[in-house]
Amino acid sequence: MIVSLGEALIDFISQKDLEFKGFPGGSPMNTSVAISRLGVPCQFLGRISNDMFGNQLIDHLKNNSVRTDMVLRTDDSTTLSFVQKQPDGQAQYGFFANGTADRNFPLEELNKITLPKEARIIHFGSISLSMEPCGSTISEFLLNNTKNLMLSFDPNIRPSLVPDRDKYMERFKKLCEISTILKLSDEDLFWLYPELDSDKAINLLLELGVSLIALTTGKTGAMLINKNNRVASPLFDLPVADTIGAGDTFHGAMLSYLYKQNWLDRNTLNNFTKEQLSDIGNFANKAAGINCSRSGANPPTEHEMDKNWGVK
Repeated sequence: MIVSLGEALIDFISQKDLEFKGFPGGSPMNTSVAISRLGVPCQFLGRISNDMFGNQLIDHLKNNSVRTDMVLRTDDSTTLSFVQKQPDGQAQYGFFANGTADRNFPLEELNKITLPKEARIIHFGSISLSMEPCGSTISEFLLNNTKNLMLSFDPNIRPSLVPDRDKYMERFKKLCEISTILKLSDEDLFWLYPELDSDKAINLLLELGVSLIALTTGKTGAMLINKNNRVASPLFDLPVADTIGAGDTFHGAMLSYLYKQNWLDRNTLNNFTKEQLSDIGNFANKAAGINCSRSGANPPTEHEMDKNWGVK
């Protein structure tokens, strides 16, 4: 089983001018849906409101066969994200998260959770690591309670939600030291290490202890990297509706692929061949490409991954 830890929110996506349409969202939740749709058992661990939006989020998780046994319900309101689609399909975000359910996550609540014995991977990251008190809560929980699990970290940085860069960087480095997998975008990498070129920044991340790095690079696809090999995986080039949920789908597909192959230890990841890295990247890029061919975060199913999409 894979456990998804972090925020669940509502994305209001622009249709035109000031018209918006609501969709379930939040990077960890999107990733959990991607994992489940690809046939891998997944459970969501987070704090979700009892309001009408929170009920929609719970229904969305259940409708996608993501288990909700570890979800904590609260009367705090749901985080809302407003997403303005740009002409190139990229997205600009605005967040309303003051006093919300996932932001107000106390450590004493999270520490009461017992992780299931069948859990093999915990994936985490995104805005829940940027804001307080949830950032401190999740970090402390991971540092103290996940010794025998594989951790997969997607920073998915929203700079406007990082109040203290130095504090975030200290947290980021500590979490990289205990993480086996790091999935990040080229924009994340530049924000983290603006003074370094990408090769030096990647080497620094490997030195922190990460075994496998997946660096998504927008229209050029992704790089899959371990200590021995670096492989470019091209974009799965379908017509783009928007890029919402692309990175989350990539992350979920990558973890699903590793889970199904039972590649779940550091030694295996450290020694992936170029061919293995290419296979992982191609699978994840295909899932992300299918997601981007339709509006909002809408990861593919196993059946859709088997379909011939006409991409060479």
